[in-house]
Amino acid sequence: MKAILDTNLLVAEALSHHDYEIAVSSLSWAELGYGVRKCTDPVQRARRESRIGRLRAVLGSGIPFDDAAADAYETVCGLVLAGGREVRGRAIDLMIAATSAAQGAVVITRNVDDFIGLDGFVTVVAA
Repeated sequence: MKAILDTNLLVAEALSHHDYEIAVSSLSWAELGYGVRKCTDPVQRARRESRIGRLRAVLGSGIPFDDAAADAYETVCGLVLAGGREVRGRAIDLMIAATSAAQGAVVITRNVDDFIGLDGFVTVVAA
């Protein structure tokens, strides 16, 4: 089964999930790139850049957020709002979930609470 890793697993370099065909969303590459640009410590910034290079070498290109993912995102947002939660501050996590739904993949994450309310639409697996 296909799985898309949440960005928090990339930060931890926790890539070993033997029961799944692992992929990454292009949104995670964007999040990691933001972390590099935000970092003001040159040593820490170099470490982050090195980590991204290692990860890209292993995982390759990210799955793009395409029209199918955009349609799924509408549903994801509706589910979150119906559950009385806000989309703001969670948009990228929810876009990763939508990408997973559009790809027929599960999401693997360390933060399952970021995906509360999506049961039945996308499967979220705790790492």
